[in-house]
Amino acid sequence: MILTAIVPITLGVALIWISADKLEKYSIHSAKKLGMSPFLIGSTVIAFGTSAPEMLTSFFAGLEDRGPMIIGNVIGSNIANLSLVFGLTLFIIALKGKAIKQESSIVKNILVLLASTILMWAVIATNPFSIVSSFILLSSLLLVIFFWFKTNSGIDIELEEGSKKFITLKLIIALLVLIFAAWIITFGATNILNEFSLGELFIGYTVLAIGTSLPEIAAASSLALKGRYETVAGTLIGSNIFNSLCVLAIPGLFNSPEMSSGWFYGTWSTLLLILASITLCFAWYIYSATKQPSKASLLLGLVFIGSYFLSLPFAY
Repeated sequence: MILTAIVPITLGVALIWISADKLEKYSIHSAKKLGMSPFLIGSTVIAFGTSAPEMLTSFFAGLEDRGPMIIGNVIGSNIANLSLVFGLTLFIIALKGKAIKQESSIVKNILVLLASTILMWAVIATNPFSIVSSFILLSSLLLVIFFWFKTNSGIDIELEEGSKKFITLKLIIALLVLIFAAWIITFGATNILNEFSLGELFIGYTVLAIGTSLPEIAAASSLALKGRYETVAGTLIGSNIFNSLCVLAIPGLFNSPEMSSGWFYGTWSTLLLILASITLCFAWYIYSATKQPSKASLLLGLVFIGSYFLSLPFAY
């Protein structure tokens, strides 16, 4: 029985690693063909692309009425982004003896990140399985995108050139592979849930969250090694905003009473407090980097990375 869990998850993670990167790349080229500006591509296409695995795994979990698993995926992915991904980035930059400098324009996005985290907490504390909650979250996401558009303060990215042949076909194939990867990871996670009688929260917080955060981990490592670490923070901010306002809206859209089976807010309060603390630390660090270059610290990188593993007992 264990093979029916490990094999699908391993295959799904490998496919997500490959397809998420391709989906993002081909989406950028498609957006450029439509005449979208670089900042708008970064704020919508890139952020959507990095959150696509979370969206799809949450959708398939929703089909099985695994509400707590979805919430665990959202919280776990957000914590993983700011602890594992950003911590790894700091670790790599520290080894290279570099410092981080951020443009002051990122401050607006930090404030949006903090606001979306507060809203996410409020929704989870009340009723994340309500269609009203989904409406509030998706409306907030549209307001954020509109704000980015009006202020031209979206996520900064560098658009890479590449082969533009059969872009639409490649985009469709990458999306189909990603959908299959998300389904097979959810299938494996459900088998683990049934085999070992683990809680849905824990499975969502670990298996789904880590599996769907691999694209961010790979991208952050690559950017840090190339010295393009300025873009890492913006990408993580966008990904967490989309997770909070879009992925979290998925359970309510199903409007299923069975979705909230086994739901108890007290189980999540400590994890939400951990997320809020990590988000504040991340926000303060990035804000400080807009004032003067902040030399990356190995110790701080390890603290960020370790915070995820220290949070695991609270999800168990």
